[in-house]
Amino acid sequence: MIYRKVKIHNWTIRFFFSFDKSDKAAIVNALFGAEAPNSIIRRIMENLNAGHLNEGFCYSNPSLRCTVLGVGIAESGPEVLDTMVHEIIHICQHIASEDGLDPYGEEISYLGGHISREVSDIVCELSCPKCHKK
Repeated sequence: MIYRKVKIHNWTIRFFFSFDKSDKAAIVNALFGAEAPNSIIRRIMENLNAGHLNEGFCYSNPSLRCTVLGVGIAESGPEVLDTMVHEIIHICQHIASEDGLDPYGEEISYLGGHISREVSDIVCELSCPKCHKK
């Protein structure tokens, strides 16, 4: 598993990449730290235990201004990128809703770009056919 913590737009994001069942404790601890409801934690753990490829999750707590985001093991480079973009859109929606940003405006698009840039090295490594690691 690859972990990264970043702060963007006064919001803390904890990223978990290429996770599997053995990473449950770290993910649960991050979700507890974000004060995720037990029902959300349970659902994420059920999906993690199922061991499906191409899975992701995103939980945000607006009052704490934090997100826990996961991109699991993918079957291909394009699937890594697809899941990452999907989850980054969720973060952008959460921040936009909390901060009153126009969901169709430039600011939200720049926000998505800034978030992507913070983890682009990881996404490139995991999605590159020459160096893809599972």
